[in-house]
Amino acid sequence: MKIAIVGTKGIPATYGGFETFAFQLAKHLSGASHEITVVNEKGNHAINFDFSVQIIFSKYEKSKNPLLFYKQSLRLVCKSHDIVLVCGVGGAAFYPLYRKNAILITNVDGLEHLRKKYTFLQRKLVFVLQKLAAMFSDHLVADSFEVEKYWGKRFPKNINRISSIAYGAEVPVKFNDSILTELGIAANDYYLVVARIVPENNLLLILEAFKLYKGRKKLIVVGNANDNQFALSISISTDDRLRFIGSLYEKDKLDSLRVNCFAYIHGHSVGGTNPALLEAMVCKSVCLCHDNVFNREVTGSNQEYFKSASELVTLMEELEKDESRKLDLSNKAFNRVVENYSWEKIAMQYEDLFSQILLNQRR
Repeated sequence: MKIAIVGTKGIPATYGGFETFAFQLAKHLSGASHEITVVNEKGNHAINFDFSVQIIFSKYEKSKNPLLFYKQSLRLVCKSHDIVLVCGVGGAAFYPLYRKNAILITNVDGLEHLRKKYTFLQRKLVFVLQKLAAMFSDHLVADSFEVEKYWGKRFPKNINRISSIAYGAEVPVKFNDSILTELGIAANDYYLVVARIVPENNLLLILEAFKLYKGRKKLIVVGNANDNQFALSISISTDDRLRFIGSLYEKDKLDSLRVNCFAYIHGHSVGGTNPALLEAMVCKSVCLCHDNVFNREVTGSNQEYFKSASELVTLMEELEKDESRKLDLSNKAFNRVVENYSWEKIAMQYEDLFSQILLNQRR
């Protein structure tokens, strides 16, 4: 099969979940003898990969011109590929122009219309684009069963064209403990948060809990501390136990923070299979998660959960008293990812889906 992946900033993955997804899918599918193309945004220069992949460059940056980026990306690949996997619904308005040339499959991402980081008009636009994606995609892929449920309820006529395939994670093999020295912290001496500082990730709740927390462990927050007013307002603190270190994209350093933290606190409340949660779990981090259906699905309900600041503080205090419980949760987190979320397994699920859709189209 000739498969194109569009809608991400491109590979190598130096930004976020969708880029890692594109990289891993390209790597594993090319290894299965498929021809893979990835459209990179302007300025994201590719390197030499240890697998076969064609990189095509857009003349647009996704963050600056998202609709034009999607439109040009589709134009570049649709006539020359069997399958075009579109990450996100941003290109759905242009599907009628290209759907006769290739099979269009949309990874719908999470429930973006619920994200408070967007303005009212932006959320309405996403809502409309979701409808267009449902109308004009040959197939939709949700990243969790809970997200699939939402799409099935909203678009019941398309229920047979919706599948659930999660994101994946890989067991890290490279670490860089120099980050601990840089931050002046020691292993097991801190809690960790890796998240965009936006309202739906519940940083305010986590900080409220930390004010009530009487222990000595620090809280390290990795995320955008200065690119929006909300982040700026909560990153100012006089508590010397709190450390906002900004964004960090060096995976070996991030994995060192994860594997050495006492526990990882996951406040995300909107979306499906969250990459940051998987990456903490595969580093054997104990996960204290906001209690919602998405996080319980990913963790298999075998970590710890909170809905309020007081509940989070109680979890922290109890965990610090029970080393055997911590070890048990650590092993369960790791095993959950290895058994259910390996990139090899995820790529095979996409390969099976693509093959079946292509076969059905040719009948």
